Amino acid sequence: MTFSTFLFCDPISPERLHWFAETLMAVPAENALPGNTTVFLTGDALFSLVDAKTRDTWRTLADRPGMEIIADGDELQLHGLLDLIVTDGSWVAVSGSQRHNPFWNSLVSTLATGWNGTQRAAFLLCDGPYMNRITVYMTRFLRSVQAAGLHPELYSYLDGVHTLHNGQRPSEFENIGRSIADISASAVQAGKDPWFAACSRCATARGYYQMNPGTGFCEPASAIDEIVIRPLKEILSRFSGHHPIISHACGGIVADKGAGMTIPRLVVFITHPPYCLEWTFGGLSLALAAAMDGIPTTVIFIEEGVYALVGNHVVPPKDKVFNVQEMIAVTIDINDLEYLVYDPSLRSRGIECSPDFSPIARIQNKDLARLLWIPEQERAATRMIFF
Repeated sequence: MTFSTFLFCDPISPERLHWFAETLMAVPAENALPGNTTVFLTGDALFSLVDAKTRDTWRTLADRPGMEIIADGDELQLHGLLDLIVTDGSWVAVSGSQRHNPFWNSLVSTLATGWNGTQRAAFLLCDGPYMNRITVYMTRFLRSVQAAGLHPELYSYLDGVHTLHNGQRPSEFENIGRSIADISASAVQAGKDPWFAACSRCATARGYYQMNPGTGFCEPASAIDEIVIRPLKEILSRFSGHHPIISHACGGIVADKGAGMTIPRLVVFITHPPYCLEWTFGGLSLALAAAMDGIPTTVIFIEEGVYALVGNHVVPPKDKVFNVQEMIAVTIDINDLEYLVYDPSLRSRGIECSPDFSPIARIQNKDLARLLWIPEQERAATRMIFF
């Protein structure tokens, strides 16, 4: 039996839903392991349930044996979609109804079933507070983790480290800093020690980790006490454990046979263009650090992420941005790190990879299906994170 769980909070493009569905359907019947696949949708991902470009694909997926699609009822109501889904979406399970638990409780329960015996659950936070609702979802998840009797863990990365800032006083938003402090205090009181950490590189870049002239050491600055600034290596050491780690767009596949006996594999999907945002560099940095720490890691360039491999990137002398192609080129032979590029994303854009990246294998739906849904005999779990 396998348990596959996905969470999407951001908008889901037709391209993503198409390859997700095509890959799942490409699993050969003789190789597919019996199991359950549950997709949880909240936030802007809910619009894909009513959008004409995507809703029929969801309906097709919902007809697959063992597939369940669960929508966040509170967020459906907030976005004005509840009536549309209730009227025309009998194939969608709406959380909060008489037959279903609250959304985040249901997610934690499903994760705990798949990761049988887990003592903790974590959220990898890459988005900052107040510009979006991802941080609100993070607090709801961690509260549900605590309510389930598990140890809550938070890994702040990229803009997620802005949750560190003390003195937060939003006028029209949940106070994220105060919520983290409350969750931490409640967990300690219940005997469920929290483990809240922020990446030191990201925190330093954003001014939360500064040199103290008096001591000569770097120290947290303008930061709440509940989140400890740690090297990324320490955060990634948690990825070796047998517990669920979710993010704003993520997935996890766990096989009950031999679960917890091996280090879960990490699959990082690079889905953004390489430079205007930090997603590509952040995803590659996390993947590289994980592989260097002995975690089997696969990086898949897909959707807009394929542009990282196109052309010859030349960084102007006065621009301090990291050359993504150089980063890929010098790490292509590292043990436990594999680079792949999704060929349909290249073909749909009419582009080709630079000849310098010819060693990177081009994969089709059947290859992606084999990688994700047909686990190796010795590999009991796979984590998936979208950057």
